[in-house]
Amino acid sequence: MLLETIEIEPKIFFVRGKQRAIFPFSNSLIVKGRVILDLGVGIEIVRELVDKVEFAALTHTHPDHCAGAWIFNEKGKRVLSPEGYETNLESLANRFIDESLRDDWKRFVKNSIGIRDFKADHYSDGDIILKEPEVKAIHIPGHTEDLHIFLIDDRIVFGSDIDLTSFGPWYGHRESNIKEFMKSIEKVINLDAEIFVSGHEEPVFGREKINEKLRSYLEIFEKRNKVLLKLLSTPRTLEDLVELSPFYKKKPYEKNILDYWEAQMIKKHLDILIERGDATKLKENFMRTNCL
Repeated sequence: MLLETIEIEPKIFFVRGKQRAIFPFSNSLIVKGRVILDLGVGIEIVRELVDKVEFAALTHTHPDHCAGAWIFNEKGKRVLSPEGYETNLESLANRFIDESLRDDWKRFVKNSIGIRDFKADHYSDGDIILKEPEVKAIHIPGHTEDLHIFLIDDRIVFGSDIDLTSFGPWYGHRESNIKEFMKSIEKVINLDAEIFVSGHEEPVFGREKINEKLRSYLEIFEKRNKVLLKLLSTPRTLEDLVELSPFYKKKPYEKNILDYWEAQMIKKHLDILIERGDATKLKENFMRTNCL
């Protein structure tokens, strides 16, 4: 496996994940040879890196960000993950997928990215996980309940799944929350970072460009509301909307799992549209209120 790194600051290395860090892989950041942030770059790459750092810290417990943590366990090296969240596959499946799909989900994540149960010590919001340079954990829920970013010397943000991808924000779990996600993105904007490292895209340099990209990313929530309202000019069930797939559009793998996640995302938007008075539900059908 060819290891691809970019030195974004002296002794701070961006590590590009396998397959350009497209899900189910993600990027990592190595800080001064001390800590690696996230372990979803690919099992082969984690094996190459495990002896080059002292410990690992995970932004959250999504498999595409923690898949290689068990390798650090095998080496007797410390792993940090958010406090209050279990790190075995059964517990993750209980959080991230419907009961009927748990076996499919566990098979998928084990076969596609090689994740196993792992053990971790824990950190909390505001904890300094490294003193020199200072690496601070900041809680930013919405994507998942446990998502954190890492702020390095008040200038560099390791943004994890505030990922700035063209797909946009992802919130397909029961625990995901659109309003919290939006507040979290605003929180990151207010950090006014000089360098932003995404979990699934290239690093972004410069305050103006970072804030522009974060604002565009934030606007996607409202764009999706408008897409759904247009579809609701015709009364539709949730199943109808999932079949139309307004967010994913294409589902090239594990369609049953992707359908479930898209349904969760659509439901969260429908709740907001109903709360605003823009949509309503009659029996099993959702529709725009001005269609009544």
